[in-house]
Amino acid sequence: MLNWRIQVEKKFEKFSNFIIKHRFKTLFLTLILIAASASHLPKITFDTSTEGFLYKDDPQIIKYDSFRNQFGRDEKIIVAIQTKDIFDADFLKKLFSLHKELEEKLPYIKEVNSLKNARKTLGNKEELIVEDLFENAQHFTQKDLEAIKKYASQNLIYENLYLNKELTITSIMINTNTYSSKNAEEFNPLLDGFSEDETETDTSKFISVEETNELIEKMQPILQKYKSENFIIYEAGSPIVTKNLQEYLVADMSKFIFYIILTISLLLFVMFKRISGILIPLLIVVLTLFSTIGLMAYFGFAITSMTQILPSLILAVAIGASIHILSIFYHQYDKTQDKNGSISFALSHSGLAVLMTSLTTAASLLSFSISEIAPVAALGLFSALGVMLALVLTLVLIPILLSIVPIKPRELQKENILDKVMMRIADFSIHHYKSISFGSFVFIFLSLLLASQIHFSHNPLHWFKEDNHVRINTQTIDKELRGSISIEVVLDTKKTNGVYNPEFLNSLERVTGEIYTFKGENYFIGKIVSINDVLKEIHMALNENRQEFYAIPQNRDLIAQEFLLFENSGSDDLEEIVDSQFSKTRLSIKAPWVDSVEYVAMIQRLESLLNKEFGSMADVYVTGTLPILSTTITKSIQSSIESYILAFGVIAVLLILLISSIKLGLLSMLPNLTPIMFGVAFMVYFDLPLDMFTILIGAIAIGMVVDDTIHYMHNFKRYYLIHQDADEAIRLTLHSTGRAIFITSIVLSCGFLVFMFAQMTNLFNFGLITGVVVLVAMFTNLVLTGSLIKLFYNK
Repeated sequence: MLNWRIQVEKKFEKFSNFIIKHRFKTLFLTLILIAASASHLPKITFDTSTEGFLYKDDPQIIKYDSFRNQFGRDEKIIVAIQTKDIFDADFLKKLFSLHKELEEKLPYIKEVNSLKNARKTLGNKEELIVEDLFENAQHFTQKDLEAIKKYASQNLIYENLYLNKELTITSIMINTNTYSSKNAEEFNPLLDGFSEDETETDTSKFISVEETNELIEKMQPILQKYKSENFIIYEAGSPIVTKNLQEYLVADMSKFIFYIILTISLLLFVMFKRISGILIPLLIVVLTLFSTIGLMAYFGFAITSMTQILPSLILAVAIGASIHILSIFYHQYDKTQDKNGSISFALSHSGLAVLMTSLTTAASLLSFSISEIAPVAALGLFSALGVMLALVLTLVLIPILLSIVPIKPRELQKENILDKVMMRIADFSIHHYKSISFGSFVFIFLSLLLASQIHFSHNPLHWFKEDNHVRINTQTIDKELRGSISIEVVLDTKKTNGVYNPEFLNSLERVTGEIYTFKGENYFIGKIVSINDVLKEIHMALNENRQEFYAIPQNRDLIAQEFLLFENSGSDDLEEIVDSQFSKTRLSIKAPWVDSVEYVAMIQRLESLLNKEFGSMADVYVTGTLPILSTTITKSIQSSIESYILAFGVIAVLLILLISSIKLGLLSMLPNLTPIMFGVAFMVYFDLPLDMFTILIGAIAIGMVVDDTIHYMHNFKRYYLIHQDADEAIRLTLHSTGRAIFITSIVLSCGFLVFMFAQMTNLFNFGLITGVVVLVAMFTNLVLTGSLIKLFYNK
């Protein structure tokens, strides 16, 4: 095994000499390849939509797309207006003016609904009358208002939809187009599905996030114009949340990149105090970043709420290899004043360790690529790609740039403060190895006990801070109008006119009553809308508007006749509730935006209830924004467990191969497991949730902190083979590698701690926990690794 290591080191030395000899040709070719990949940067897109968490071929997304094709988009923009009395004449005139302006000036809208055009169904001996609540919105008397107020306050459909119980808040519901206006002439939804070659749903035809954002941007100045003390406006709905997430994402990404580059520059200056020691590593990581994001754009991957950490991750992780190589180079160059020889020596000395650290980090990150959560898989794939690109650019560009750039050798420096600290740490870990080792075992055991107390969470609304207007507005609407987000149930009788069946409609009524009883710690059912609401309204209107007839007719022919009368009245409201063949209908359940973990059990209960009630009468599936959020956290937990097992297994194998010892390879995993368990204990103590971001920390951290372990074990093995003395090998390892481990750890930690400047709490938590874990990993690598070696590697 010793010969194997020597042979590899010689290969790196020859590689360095080859690169230096052909430096200009190699540099030109490298820059051409970087430019080719980076040229796609302008094509990068952003996607913070709820459905963007899952793959397009995920069963939940397929059901959701089918629902949208049939019934339109379920994600509505809710504009709630608070006043003293919503039936005040002046208020209503202002409300109707706002309604009209939104209707006329907003792009990509299907319809705008409010009290102005709320459906009013009445009947007389001769006909069924379906009209707007305010048929004449310009002229109404006080007497008209009193009659309308009485009708509206007694209308069960209006309650929690257009008005609250206190009649102080009303809403304007903005329904966007289902399909995108881009290439509209090429797409006809009526003909969709008739192509023989089409094997899957084309989701690109649905309205895009960019179009919805454009609508909201044009809406907000209109709303601002109407705001007053007696006309308080709240905005909510998943399109509002999505747009603000994207705005914060773009703003935070730029801020994080700037902070990390600044931090890296300062730390490189502290370590090397040379211009070349700052500019060369920075150039490598920036080129790596441009190439990686460019390749993301080329392959059609968008920046999402998950992959927004990718630039910061690449910048922080990719710098480590440069630091280790340059640290050896400058020390050797100052000693020999032979530049090319020192470059070859640095690659020979650290090349194998840099290669292995890159492989282990890439392997750990690549473990996310098996995730069923699309953005997590993309993060794993492109972060691993970024690490490997950084490795290639480091091994190629460092020899080239060092050989080209004029660098003056310096006098060999005496031991500085950091070197002295490293020697004290070495002595401490050698002399107290039993206590340190025992303490780490106890800590891991206690952390495992604490892990059972950690709680899961997935609530994009709570990514906003408590005083954020999006969160406040949504919670206000949830409280006053009993929900702002929906669960959609599709019931398919598979028979033409199957919805006319009284037995089917009676089952639907029973199910509706049962669902209203669903209640959790924070969630409740605020509103359920179904075809029965329309039918009962029609039946009552055709029976002299008497309340006792607000019920489902029990005659199939009568049901068909009443629906026909409704359609002939000119109303198109049935289009959003039932298909044209009356074989398929929907049940819309409105609920508050709370943690989707709470809805996991609720949706399972809902599906069980529906399947039991309808049996063979209808096929049932549940979809919508809330089920997608619930599916996301469920699959995230399952995928993360698989990713952790894969990451730990691959890293353990690579460590064993590098160190050429099963015992030492497995032993070296302990200093990496300890900081992960510290992260768990930290989260439990400060009551931080395990969410879509923090669940990634373990695999990300193990991939990064194992780099320092590899450098430590690589150098220890090198010195131990020479001196056959564990104590001396530990001291020499910390003397040669300790400072680089310290600096790279500080860079990594700062690279994640900058997320604490984020506008969203999920990123704050992610940055804080990961940054702390990296610092703890630095301590365990510098202290615990030596103690464990001393414990198992006696003289």
